[in-house]
Amino acid sequence: MATKIKVRPQKVSDAKSFFEILNNDNFRYFGARPKTIKEEIAFLKKNPRWRKQNFAYNFSILLGKELVGGCGIHINQHRLHIGEIGYFVDESYWGKGIATQAVSFLETLGFGKLKLKRIEILMEPKNKASEKVAVKNGYKKEGLMKKVVFSKRAKDYRDCYLYAKVK
Repeated sequence: MATKIKVRPQKVSDAKSFFEILNNDNFRYFGARPKTIKEEIAFLKKNPRWRKQNFAYNFSILLGKELVGGCGIHINQHRLHIGEIGYFVDESYWGKGIATQAVSFLETLGFGKLKLKRIEILMEPKNKASEKVAVKNGYKKEGLMKKVVFSKRAKDYRDCYLYAKVK
């Protein structure tokens, strides 16, 4: 198991690190590939408003003092009892249990403070590492969703697995 992570709300000062992590050619993550650091800063500046609107709760993942990834939970605005978890980790830290710990943190937040009844994780079918994280945290595969996520990179809609946990 990895050293215990720390999770804190994302800051604008995280932009350069997030930009570098998300633009790694080996990194595959739905919809998160900022073109510039300025674009990443614009995204990060939205976080306080999103929290106030109960739309998204985004966090930075730290190992010691080093930023090693990000995670968040987005609230379904049509079904406020459902949240969707997302997470990413710098390639240098893959396979060390960091994403598993981040999902556990988000689940505690979601089922606890946010009073969600259902938490979902959507993932690209080829992303076996993400699938392992979901399974380790007790999420159950509910099926394959067809053409549910738009990939800017591929300029097409992609299928994804749906994993979920209910309380």
